[in-house]
Amino acid sequence: MHPTLFTLPGGIPITTYGFCMMVGFLLAVWLAMKRGMRVKADPDVVLNLGFFCLVGGVIGARLFYVAHYWRAQFADRGNPWLAVLNFREGGMEFLGGFIGAAVIIVAYLVSTKRSLRLYLDILAPSVALGLAFGRIGCFFNGCCFGGVCLAENAPEPAPRYVWAVEFPYDSAAQRRQWEERRVTVPAELLFTAKDVVQPMPVPRDAIIMSPERREGPARNLRKAQEALRKAKARNADQEEVKPLERRVAVAKKGLEDQVKNSSLVTLYRAQQYPSRVVPSRKTSVSELEDLAAQAHSLPVHPTQLYSSMNGFLMYGVLVALFYVRKRHGVVMAAFFVLYPVARFLLEGIRTDNPHDAAGLTASQFISVVLFTIGVVSLIVLYKFMPERSRYAVAWVPPKDEKSE
Repeated sequence: MHPTLFTLPGGIPITTYGFCMMVGFLLAVWLAMKRGMRVKADPDVVLNLGFFCLVGGVIGARLFYVAHYWRAQFADRGNPWLAVLNFREGGMEFLGGFIGAAVIIVAYLVSTKRSLRLYLDILAPSVALGLAFGRIGCFFNGCCFGGVCLAENAPEPAPRYVWAVEFPYDSAAQRRQWEERRVTVPAELLFTAKDVVQPMPVPRDAIIMSPERREGPARNLRKAQEALRKAKARNADQEEVKPLERRVAVAKKGLEDQVKNSSLVTLYRAQQYPSRVVPSRKTSVSELEDLAAQAHSLPVHPTQLYSSMNGFLMYGVLVALFYVRKRHGVVMAAFFVLYPVARFLLEGIRTDNPHDAAGLTASQFISVVLFTIGVVSLIVLYKFMPERSRYAVAWVPPKDEKSE
């Protein structure tokens, strides 16, 4: 699990999930454009469709997640609508993104009188490729985890398969297993918040935070105050003192903001415990790091990687089908058939989604709907539609005026 790939100057984090999504999106659009040019489709239209996929996908994925977890994560917030717009906290679902992108793409192609069947065939393999890269990001983010994968009749908990994964402390899998009382957490890493009866684990971000970031605001304030004290001691003029006073005010504001950080507050509380190594002193941050390193999850199925491999496999199958197809529209219809089957089975291994849709997870329910659409689409294509779309007009590159 490695949610943050690197941090830009200024403390701006670049998430691994976002990076994987970016790479997958750019590669998927580029390959779709090349695929489109092979069949004389307009590359500008393909590029436009890629942009609409991005916008519609993000909006749809977020709306689907919010609708799915409204009561659990948003309804009780002080400002729930502001929380909905806070994408930095995560929370998107692929099926919602797929539906949102599909709606915008269909609307665009119909309104511009482009061949719906041709361009959907061009995009279908790229959707599978984008999914494959996105699930790699999910693996590093720790979301979309699978069920516990333990060997049977083992004297101690051991993975059933060598590829089973143990996610670290405060990961989504470890938190779920702790809530279900399947794993324990050291007492030093638990705190009780106001109006909450059940103790909660200290956030992992606070424990692994660098000393520079954790102690920086207090250090900056001390330096600013010392510089101001020295200036006043030598009776410096106001032109020199005023900037130093502003510097002190900014440093105080930074320290106040840090004190308000709930994660750091819980860390400070955890440090009040007597040290296990030297009981006469308080627990250090390094000791908390060691305790957190031992509080990992039980081995679970890496369903993110299962889904990623499925995406790459589907990409290969759909690309091969694209170049041998005899009928427009069959590639996207095949995607509607193949993906729901794999997703339905994977949902049976995943344990992060509730079964709140007629005994199924929401993704399983939508998979059944998409599979039905795929089967009906194939029947309609082969029984009622011509092989070629009448809107599939070959694209002619514009002439270069200079060459004339």
